[in-house]
Amino acid sequence: MFPFISALAQVGGILVDKITLTRRQVSVHVFVPILFLFLFLLTALLFPFLGKISIEVFSLRYLLIFLAMIIAATVWNIFYYQGVQSEKVHEFELIMMFQPLLTILLATIFLKGEQNLQIEIVAIIAAIFLIVAHLNKAHLEITLGGYKLLLAVLFMSVELILIKILLVVFSPVALYCIRTGILFIFFFLFYHPQIKKVAGKNSALILASASLGTLQMISKFYGFEQFGVVYTSLVLILSPILVYICSTIFLHEKLKLRTVISAIVILGCIVYASLVGK
Repeated sequence: MFPFISALAQVGGILVDKITLTRRQVSVHVFVPILFLFLFLLTALLFPFLGKISIEVFSLRYLLIFLAMIIAATVWNIFYYQGVQSEKVHEFELIMMFQPLLTILLATIFLKGEQNLQIEIVAIIAAIFLIVAHLNKAHLEITLGGYKLLLAVLFMSVELILIKILLVVFSPVALYCIRTGILFIFFFLFYHPQIKKVAGKNSALILASASLGTLQMISKFYGFEQFGVVYTSLVLILSPILVYICSTIFLHEKLKLRTVISAIVILGCIVYASLVGK
């Protein structure tokens, strides 16, 4: 159930983020710090009931893994929201569809019990079609925003592997609460946002995004904990398909045939990799 909840929340979150950053033209420098403030506050409300931390967290191994997670989370969030603001939803989702596959590939390498060399083959196939989707008259058509999203995908996948390891000593709520609190402090100091100038409607949209983001990430963490990385990633493939449908209906973005075909092939690769990995 948790992976399905995460998939549905992710769909809503992406659409709200796109509306806030493009239609409402809220600057990333303002959006990100406020978003993480709301994420932290919402998760903090759950902490007294669901937050648990093992004493083992203070060992050098887990402290280093936690630090690496914070660094990876900081990097991918910066690139991710810059990419969201500049890329169309369909192009954005096509690139993001590569993230579950990369996560599965890293899981087979670094997580015990999820190794399978066949996944490397479908990863190469998916990467080729990812490039093909951006080809225009034999010229590569990956924009600056696309490159930023590719970097976000890489660091996001690395962070998810680190999160899976940290869930041994943190409950999902505790880990996400501490993570978002630290990231809020960093982004607030890094961007110096003028929060008082944010319109009430925009604040409401950011709060909605934070609510969906909290539901999505905590459900994903519980999915990792209970069902593993591979199965959870498989279920999360539902979200890009739903985003394609919703963005066409509500944001009136036009689908390119090669984008649709490439998305189908990549989705097939991810499903195959998920089944093999499981």
